[in-house]
Amino acid sequence: MSSTFQAPDISFDPHHCFALLDDARSDGPCSRLYSRYRQTLTCPQITDWDLVWQQVQETLNAGHFVVALLSYETGAQLQAIETREQLDQQSSVSQFLIFERCQQLDKESILSWLERHSQNQIAGIRQLHANVTAEAFTSAIEQIRAYIAAGDTYQVNYTYRLHFQSYGSALNLYLALRRRQPVPYGAFIHLPDGSAILSFSPELFIRHMTGHLFARPMKGTAAASGDEVQDQLTATALSQDPKNRAENLMIVDLLRNDLGRIARTGSVKVPALFEVNRYSSVLQMTSSIEAQLRPELNLAEVMRALFPCGSITGAPKHRTMEIIRELETEDRGIYTGAIGWFDPPASQERLGDFCLSVPIRTLQLSATNPQGMRKGSMGVGAGIVYDSRANAEFAECQLKAKFLTGLQPAFELFETMYATRTDGCRHLSRHLQRLQNSADFFGFIFDQAKIIDELNSYYAQLASDTDYRLRLGLRSDGQLQIQHAPLQALTTPVKLFFKNEVCATEALFLKHKSSHRQIYDAAWKAAEQAGGFDYLFVNREAHVTEGGRSNLFVRIGQNWYTPPLSDGVLPGIMRAILLEDQHLRAQEKSLTIEDVLVADEIMLCNALRGTLSATLVVQS
Repeated sequence: MSSTFQAPDISFDPHHCFALLDDARSDGPCSRLYSRYRQTLTCPQITDWDLVWQQVQETLNAGHFVVALLSYETGAQLQAIETREQLDQQSSVSQFLIFERCQQLDKESILSWLERHSQNQIAGIRQLHANVTAEAFTSAIEQIRAYIAAGDTYQVNYTYRLHFQSYGSALNLYLALRRRQPVPYGAFIHLPDGSAILSFSPELFIRHMTGHLFARPMKGTAAASGDEVQDQLTATALSQDPKNRAENLMIVDLLRNDLGRIARTGSVKVPALFEVNRYSSVLQMTSSIEAQLRPELNLAEVMRALFPCGSITGAPKHRTMEIIRELETEDRGIYTGAIGWFDPPASQERLGDFCLSVPIRTLQLSATNPQGMRKGSMGVGAGIVYDSRANAEFAECQLKAKFLTGLQPAFELFETMYATRTDGCRHLSRHLQRLQNSADFFGFIFDQAKIIDELNSYYAQLASDTDYRLRLGLRSDGQLQIQHAPLQALTTPVKLFFKNEVCATEALFLKHKSSHRQIYDAAWKAAEQAGGFDYLFVNREAHVTEGGRSNLFVRIGQNWYTPPLSDGVLPGIMRAILLEDQHLRAQEKSLTIEDVLVADEIMLCNALRGTLSATLVVQS
């Protein structure tokens, strides 16, 4: 395997599978990009455990590469924990992806590859909500404390789920979150069914290198300020905190015990305890454990002894996992399972090298639906001991999730309106309704009373004898930006250019007026430079849609037609007014460029200009 970067020919169609295991913190060729997907092996029931690992080993012996996605539910079955009646087959079944090619790349090469394929598109999340309330969280913590008091357990890793919808490509969402949370065990995995896994884990589960085993469990979290001096003080306090040290040490003992089951006698060591490192907005306390693997063991035996990682169950493992099954209301899926790679063994070795992370801070995304959205979930949790307090643990969970929950949209919503000092903005109620619809969709703060007050104050700076173009911008936090410029007169008919250019904007953003419209702005500016008003776009079905800043109407015979919104058209203010006009009686209809060429009359419209007669100029 070479560290020289050669970008593979990877497309992002719904049936293409690849995997990026991404170390965003280390120098050198530490990341791995897997391509040339062959097949997927699955472990739907624990009775298949030995067989599937035998198949994995045979695949590795044949020189192929394996990326493992081990679900927490498989680990629960290993511990003889009762499964739910309706197991979520997509997210709760362990999978082994088989690839022919693995490239080892450095972090700069990976970032270049991600940015090259992002195509400057926008991705984000909306409608985020937890599957537990603060009250339900508190109740669960109190039940755990009661179990600890009764002697059932010493510590429980209690988790819950955040559910949301994502928009834009999964790759773009991964890139945006990677900038916020660079970690050594990132993963972006595009599965054959179009679903995806995005992981931003700082935690190593287990690594095997030529007979040596390494584990680095994490327990203990504090907020990072970004100030180096303050963070060092916080890190020192965290490493010396009795509660966090006790919590960390319990998991170290659990993992020492697990490793002892497969290690050479006397080889289990703990070279480091209570080290603290910063990962974005959090400080994490980590300890290190090492051992020598007994050479006669196979993969099924090794993983049976270790999986799932004790840092995400608690201690003792079996009874604690029974408590988790009782208190948590949803399957965990890949969250707190394992993600990692297995290499073909060298000729003299029984097992090849492998490395698995604990997938915390991990998103599971469904395939894209027809509306351009994906269903998503992310687990978040905390280690609970008897001294734990629900409000503090809930705050810690929110801190861990901040890299996702704090992701702000990389665009603004806006309205372009005709305005005068005397009358204010024309069709203001329609503009505000459209703005509110988009704000509600993307989760922007929308305060109509505030907007109207700021507009009313703004009108005073306009000249009384001038018509204006007024732009009202809305940021996700509810902040407004208002700009204006005199409205220049036009001579009609205006020229409408056509260049047979397919609009590449994501379907979702075609429905909303946002700053994510570079292709539109470039189009009308090019039309102005050529002495015209606008450029006309088509969609992938060769239906004409709209201009860069106007909607299209055509008259064919006695009837007026306009493209339907479903063809990729912004719900224009003036478009809606014309469709309501009982005299015009316009209808929605998919149109081809031939329809526009033979039209008896062409009309463009927007809220700023009203209606404009136009002539079509077809460019080669």
